Amino acid sequence: MSGFLLRWLVAFLLLAATYNPTEYNYIAWAQDNFATSKPLVIGLGVMLALALLIYVVAAVRTLGLLGLFLLVVIMALLGYILVGNGTLQLELNSFNIWGCAILLSLILGATMSWRSPSKIRAQAKKAQKARSTAKPANA
Repeated sequence: MSGFLLRWLVAFLLLAATYNPTEYNYIAWAQDNFATSKPLVIGLGVMLALALLIYVVAAVRTLGLLGLFLLVVIMALLGYILVGNGTLQLELNSFNIWGCAILLSLILGATMSWRSPSKIRAQAKKAQKARSTAKPANA
């Protein structure tokens, strides 16, 4: 499996595990079991939140706050156009929830896979420095 597909799949599974329109998600489970299994609910919630936080931090590092804001604006405009055309309905149904989960997971997976220009420049400088400090081979 390629790197992007694996990262997208993990992002999608994290988002779907957090909330989806079925009864098999963390939110529904936590609401049903909070009174009886409070430590387990809190522990799993913290682990799920940390995993999601890793993806969100990667997105912010890759795109920056401005880039992330512009991406949200573009997605909002796309949604506005789809609602205006009648392609998308403004109601909370399973189609819209799964669509948002797929869209968000694609964004998170892409930003997790995307190498920022600063990292590429830093690696190039490091490689150049290593080459320049290497001793020439004696002939």
